[in-house]
Amino acid sequence: MPMDRPELALFHNLPSGGGIRVLSDMLDRLQDHFHVTVHYPEGSQPLGSGRTASSREWPFPGGRRLKGLRRAAAPLVLAARLRAFDRLCRQISMEMNRNSRLALVHNSMLVAAPPLLRYLSVPSVYFCYEYPRHIYEPSLVRRTDSGVQHLLLSGLRRREKRMDFNAARSAGRMITLSSWMARRLHDIYGASPLIVRPGVDTGVFRPDGKAGQTNMVLSVGALWPFKGHETALESLALMPEEVRPGLTVVADREYPGYARRLRTAASDLGVDLEIRKGISDLQLRDLYNRAGAVLCCQMNEPYGLVPLEAMSCGTPVVAVEEGGFTDSVLSGENGILVRRDPRQIASALERVLTDRELAGNLGKRGRRFVTTERTREAAAESLAEILLGML
Repeated sequence: MPMDRPELALFHNLPSGGGIRVLSDMLDRLQDHFHVTVHYPEGSQPLGSGRTASSREWPFPGGRRLKGLRRAAAPLVLAARLRAFDRLCRQISMEMNRNSRLALVHNSMLVAAPPLLRYLSVPSVYFCYEYPRHIYEPSLVRRTDSGVQHLLLSGLRRREKRMDFNAARSAGRMITLSSWMARRLHDIYGASPLIVRPGVDTGVFRPDGKAGQTNMVLSVGALWPFKGHETALESLALMPEEVRPGLTVVADREYPGYARRLRTAASDLGVDLEIRKGISDLQLRDLYNRAGAVLCCQMNEPYGLVPLEAMSCGTPVVAVEEGGFTDSVLSGENGILVRRDPRQIASALERVLTDRELAGNLGKRGRRFVTTERTREAAAESLAEILLGML
C-alpha cells in the first residue's frame, strides 16, 4: 500500500439498493490507493464497507421523507429542499477543495447529479448510476399517480432538469455502469462516459447445494412499477396451471400501495405470490439457490446486479433484452434474453424449469462468468486507475 496516498473526497447521497452496494464494495479497495474521506448529507444510506474510512455527515434536516402536511405541500417543500441541498453542496465543495486532490461524486436521491460538481475546483469524477428517470422517462417513472399533483410538480421537474444537467456537465470525467447507460448519457448530456462494470460478492452469493429445490421463480427489485414485477406475474399466468410456478418478490423499498396492487394482480391472474421485504444477503442467497429461475423484467435497468447475484449462486437467469442486462446476460450461454413479451418470457421460463440439464449448464456457466468477468476486485482497480489518471 502506498505510504503517501493522495486525498480523495467521496460524496454520496444514495438510497438503499444496488448503488450503495456497489459503492460499499469499491470503497474497500479504493483505500489501497487513496486516503478517502466520505461526505454525505444527513439521511443518506450508510455504507457497508468492511474497512473504516474517514467520514463526515453533514446536517440536512430537509432531506427527511415527506409525510403528512409536508407531503400535501410537496411542490413547495421539494423546491425549498432543492435550494437547501444546493447550499449544502456549496459548503461541502469548499471543504473538499481545501482538503483533497480529487473528488469522486456519486448520485443523489434528491437530484441525480449533485450540484456539488458545479462548485468543485479540484479534479472531479461523476460516477453516474442513473439519470433522473422521472424526467427523461416520464411514461415509466412518476412521482405520483395523481394527474393534478403531477401537473403541480412540473415547475420542480424543470428546476431539477437544469440542476442535474448543469452539474453533470461540470464533471471533469463521467463514469457509468454499462454500454447502454453510456449511450443514454451521451444522448442526454453529450458526454462520453467511461464504463466500469461492478461485480458481486462471490463469497456471499455462491451455490449451496440447494439449486432448484423448488419450482419458485424469483423477482428481485424495489416495489415500483418500472421494476417489472407485474410483467413477471403476467408471464407466469400464461404457463399451464399444472406446471405454473409461484413468484417470490424480494424488495427493499415500496412505492406507496404497490404491494397491494401486486397482490390483487396475482389473485386475478391465479399466480401464487409471496413478497419479502428488507431481508439479509444470506436470506437472499438462500432464495437464489432454492429458486428454479430468476426472472429479470426491469424496464431499462441501468446495469443489473440481480442477474449477476443469481449467476453467482449458479441459478439460471431469464431477462428482458433491455438496458444493462445485455452487457452481462449472454443469451444461451449464461442465461436467456427475451423480448418484453409475456408469451416469450413464459416459454423461456418453461424451458428452464422443465429442462434441468439446460438449467444446470446455464447456472454453471453463469457462475464461471461472474468469477472471471465480473469480479469486484477488477471493477475497483479499473475505477482506481481512472481516478489516478486524473491527478
